[in-house]
Amino acid sequence: MQHHTNEHHTNEHHTNEHYTNEHHTNEHHSHKRRIANSYRIFLVFPLALFYYEVFLRIFGGTNVFKHFFSLLFLTAGAAVFLTGITSFIPKKPRRISVIVLLILLGLLFAAESVIRSVFKTYMTPANLLSGAGNVAGKYGGELSRSIIFGIPKIVIFQVPAALYWKLSASRMRKKPYPVTFSAFFAVLGLLVYLITCLFISHGKFSALYGAQFTYNRATENFGLVTSTRLSIRYSLFGNKNTSFHEGTHNMVVTPTPSAADNESDGGADGEENARPAQSGQNVMDISFPTDSGNEAVDSLSAYLETLIPTDKNAYTGLFEGKNLIMIAAESYCSAFITPELTPVLYRLTHNGFYFSDFYQPEWGGSTTTGETGIMTGLAPQWGDDSMILTSGNNNYFTMGNQLQRLGYSSCAFHNGSYDYYSRQNTHENLGYDQWVANETGMGELTGAHYSSDTMMMSATIDLYIDKQPFNIYYMTLSGHAPYKESSPFVSLYYDQVNAILGDQYEETTKYYICYQMELENAMAILVNRLEEAGIADDTVIMLIGDHYPYGLGSGEAWGNDKDYIDDLLKADHHDVWNRDRNSLILWSGCLENEYKDMAVEISSPTYSLDILPTLSNLFGLEFDSRLMVGRDVFSNAVPLVLWNSMEWKTEKGIYDSREGVFIPNEGETVDEDYVDMMNRVVQNKLLMSRTIIENNYYWLLFGDDDVTSAGQVIYEGGSELDGENG
Repeated sequence: MQHHTNEHHTNEHHTNEHYTNEHHTNEHHSHKRRIANSYRIFLVFPLALFYYEVFLRIFGGTNVFKHFFSLLFLTAGAAVFLTGITSFIPKKPRRISVIVLLILLGLLFAAESVIRSVFKTYMTPANLLSGAGNVAGKYGGELSRSIIFGIPKIVIFQVPAALYWKLSASRMRKKPYPVTFSAFFAVLGLLVYLITCLFISHGKFSALYGAQFTYNRATENFGLVTSTRLSIRYSLFGNKNTSFHEGTHNMVVTPTPSAADNESDGGADGEENARPAQSGQNVMDISFPTDSGNEAVDSLSAYLETLIPTDKNAYTGLFEGKNLIMIAAESYCSAFITPELTPVLYRLTHNGFYFSDFYQPEWGGSTTTGETGIMTGLAPQWGDDSMILTSGNNNYFTMGNQLQRLGYSSCAFHNGSYDYYSRQNTHENLGYDQWVANETGMGELTGAHYSSDTMMMSATIDLYIDKQPFNIYYMTLSGHAPYKESSPFVSLYYDQVNAILGDQYEETTKYYICYQMELENAMAILVNRLEEAGIADDTVIMLIGDHYPYGLGSGEAWGNDKDYIDDLLKADHHDVWNRDRNSLILWSGCLENEYKDMAVEISSPTYSLDILPTLSNLFGLEFDSRLMVGRDVFSNAVPLVLWNSMEWKTEKGIYDSREGVFIPNEGETVDEDYVDMMNRVVQNKLLMSRTIIENNYYWLLFGDDDVTSAGQVIYEGGSELDGENG
């Protein structure tokens, strides 16, 4: 009996011991699971940020593996740093903080993805905030469509926040993490990020990171987190990358004396001209500030002193004293121009100076960046803020200011809103006495709130035609996307377009052409009125598109099921060199009459930044060619077309900066030194543009612009801001 009792106690002891061991084992595993769960926060930001960046590239059409390791280390560094910072916070506020941060990051990435689908570029957060009211208020249709069709993208970018909210409720560490542990991750992340930044800023793509930073290109190469950080840093503290490359000043061809005696046009193709070449150089007696205490200014001055001014030529002063009408045409592309369909645009293109290899670069923004390049002659590098940055500057060399100082009557017209892109703060400062648009007189003139190009032209010509010499600027509107069958322009012009073009283009492309027929008829009105008044020979017309017609691109914003840009261009695909190729109209009646022999073709590569120096030379104005990024196309300057993404084109070929490859023209051979030199030239010209605008450099040279109005008053009407059109 006693034996059984002892045996029972022994079994019970073993059972208890087994239970105790199992309990300790389970408790041990449970503890390990709690530790594992509590430290999963250290995976949240690395996974989330990398997820955001990859999907942004997928939606934006950028190669996911482009500069992959730079993106990986930059993302990892930023993510680990955020992890370390948030791990200091106790459980409940930490969870809320992480969720809010993930939601905000998701919204930023989603917004950039939607903007990219509309404008084919990324915009800085400042651009998004400053432009939101304009886009929503004036062109909200495409934005609304983008948001509606972009809902799947928005949802995708909120997946990390949703997953974290779901999985973190019961699996978070209740207490703050040890300070040393959190500090270690914060410092580790910061070090990884800074070391990667240091590597990039001194590597192959250092210019994109620093001196030639643009938000769009930086996002494509380094990711949105890094481009946003750089944008904020440069906005607050300025871009301190001020070093110009040396040995790039020889960008002119100086002919021998015997050859110079026989040369007449310096760059145009054609018969011998009727005017002799003018002697001297387009240069001013300027003392560049080299001891200003501003490193950027002093560096620019030292660079400018190394440049060789260009020579005057047979075209110097050809248009002296003539009237000028400059037109920036919304989304204009000359690909469809024919004598049968568009006789006026064809005439102006081919009977004046014919630019057969002309480009209007896409500057990483929209209409306002195109205007900046056209009017200031400087390369825009700040997206849609580019023109706004000039609003307080002395814009000494714009055609408006140069002609205003000579007493020209002047006015700028637009058939869109007066405050879109803050033009009410910029355009009078470009040298125009008045800015007349909707809400500031255009509705009063045309009797319509948003008038067409033909209505605007018809209503405004009489205001200035008898106030010579005049300098007029038009920004048209009728060519604005989206291009829809339901548009009044399609109803008005489709039969005419279809009868002539037939099945050469797809329907959406023909709708776009219908919109541009408004421009054709507006130009017909203008030319007819000038000829009727007998002043066509005394008037110069310059017309250029503000940007390529991105509203023909595929995507939800414009309601296009495919990319119709290729259809318009008749190309298998569009890179920057065929996408941005266009025709410049530079015409005067005198080129069909008195100076017919001088109406030549300019076949060398030219672009929008060449307009200002070319017009300055043609009008015989006093300017300094060293202070011009572009060239007078009739001068001895070497032809160069550049993009702010650092692609470029010369007479020898094109350079693809995205691939780092130079593609020579047929029959051309160049060495690596040539490519390296041209890359330095392009970087210098971009840095020159940025330094001039950011430091109000022309004010340092010339002081205040005392002439802010001149000539006769062109428009005497009142403002509509308080009226029914306001």
